[in-house]
This record gives sequence, C-alpha cells and structure tokens, in this order.
Amino acid sequence: MNKRNNKSKIKKILFTVIVLTIGVVGFYLIKPYLPHDYGTTTGNFMNGQAMVELDGELYFFASNDGEDGLYKLDNNSKVIKISDQGGIYLNGVGDYLYFIDWYGAVKDSQIVKVKRDGSASQILFEGDVGSYLVVVDQKIYFGYKPEGDDYLKIYSMTTDGKGLRKTNLWQGSSFQLLLTPQMSDKNVDFSETDYTRTNMQIRGKYIYLYQLSEAATHEYDKLYRVKKNGTEAEFLADRVTAFNVAEDNYLYYTQLNEDAGSVTISKMNLETEEHEKLVEIETNGEDILWLDVAADKICITIEKMGDYLLNTDGTGLIKVSDLLEQIGN
Repeated sequence: MNKRNNKSKIKKILFTVIVLTIGVVGFYLIKPYLPHDYGTTTGNFMNGQAMVELDGELYFFASNDGEDGLYKLDNNSKVIKISDQGGIYLNGVGDYLYFIDWYGAVKDSQIVKVKRDGSASQILFEGDVGSYLVVVDQKIYFGYKPEGDDYLKIYSMTTDGKGLRKTNLWQGSSFQLLLTPQMSDKNVDFSETDYTRTNMQIRGKYIYLYQLSEAATHEYDKLYRVKKNGTEAEFLADRVTAFNVAEDNYLYYTQLNEDAGSVTISKMNLETEEHEKLVEIETNGEDILWLDVAADKICITIEKMGDYLLNTDGTGLIKVSDLLEQIGN
C-alpha cells in the first residue's frame, strides 16, 4: 500500500515538474510577442529622443528665451510648462517621465524620474552618463562609463533606481533591438550588406534603413528596405536628410530638394507602399538634424533655425518657440 502511495506521489511530482517546465519554456518563447511597456520608440531613439507621447499628449524639451524646460501639449492643443528642468533622451511609461539631465564635462549627469505633472522629481542615478536612455518593462538601460573605464558600456537598473548591473549589450543597434524584442542579433543578418552604419526601423517582414554616403552632403544618402535576413535590398528614396521614422502604419522621411535650400517631408504607407509628399520647408541650406513623430505630430529640427511642429497630414506648421509664446494666453 505504501509503495503504491509512493508511486502515486512520484507521478504527481513528475507531472507537476513537467507542467511547470512546459509553462516556463512556453512563456519565454512567447515573451517577445507579448505587450511591452516602451518608454520610447525606435524612431524617437534615433532622433535624439526629443519628445514622447503618453495617452495622446505630447511631452517635449524646449528652450524659451534661453531657459530650458519640459513642456506638454495636451489633447486640446494647449501648451503647459511642467518643469524647469532641461534634458535629453526623454522616455515616458505610465505616470512617469525619465530622462538624462546632462552636464557634459562640467559635472556628473543625472538620470531623473518625474511625474507627468512635473512633481515628485527623483534622481535615480548620478555619474558619467551620456549615451542613450531606454526604458523597457520596468527596467532602464543606459550608457555609463564607471571611473577608470575607457569606454561607455550599457548598464541597467529598475525604474526605482535599484539593481544596477552591467549588461552584455553593445552600444548602438542593441538599443534598437531592446525596443523590438522579437528581433535578435541572430535573425538580423547584415553580413552580406553594407548597411551596418544605418538607422533601423523594423516593421513586419522588412527593415527600413537610412544609408549615409561618404559625401559631405545629403545628395547621395538613400532610403532602402531589406528583408530581415539582410537580403533583397529595395531602393525607396534618395537625397534623404534625416533618420527615417516608422510610426503606426507609415514611414516618415525628409528629402533634400534640388535647390538644396529646402526639404520635403513625405510619408510612405507600409501596406500600400504609396508615397505622399506632406510639406516643403525652407531651410536656407541648413541641415536637418532630427525628425520625430509622436501624438499625431511631426517634429523637425533645422540647424540654426530651431524646432518646428506640424500635423502628420502636413498641416499646421509652427515654430516651437512661437508655440511656447502662447503659454498663459
């Protein structure tokens, strides 16, 4: 009788172990395809992380009359200043914003966490931080160079500033892979291409790539798409002036016009593959530094001219400094 009971117990234990093993393995197999909380997007990441969307509201850094600040453009198109702090690499998850308050060589920089209304500001980390910040699933990934090290490496910690550790990730494309977890170095193969110096936007079965030329101007910079194994490259546009941005069902990009004194912002429907010109902007020959898309808004930064916002249908172009003058009116 005891032997029979023991055998029954052993069977139950084995069954439980098998079920748990299948559950754990299954979770890790489907984990990349489960919903994730991202503090930024791949397009925002490549374009300096100047702005972020939360619940349809746009949060961004800007300078008004020489003073930096963190601002919000709410759902009623009203501009509100929520903090006097300036920063870079803006992320937003849940009720909080995360960014680097960067001081360059003056003193150590800080990783800051603040509520969306500008309250409860916390310094999570202080040190030689200055290369990217990405928040994914309650973890913060950032570039950090400990004292005595020669190079920045990617470290991580929780969103409450605990559990600091060095990761095995490399700079650059690793941050983009963090933002697209179903991808990995194993199934993004660039061994047969020369696209390694480019921005990646991964959508569906394609990777969209901005390829820089060796020339000093943008006349030879091109936009391509390739399959995820790096094959079957397809030319999409030339004279591209900034990193492309994939948002919702569109790919946004800028092109230098023939006179080199203006650029055209266009978008490509990723399903129909149709290209649509949105607006032409005079640049006086200055470079386009950044292009970003969030909360149905496009932000474009022109060297020596500043930041501009417009709607994703090409209407409503306004200089950000003019927008900030509306505060209090």
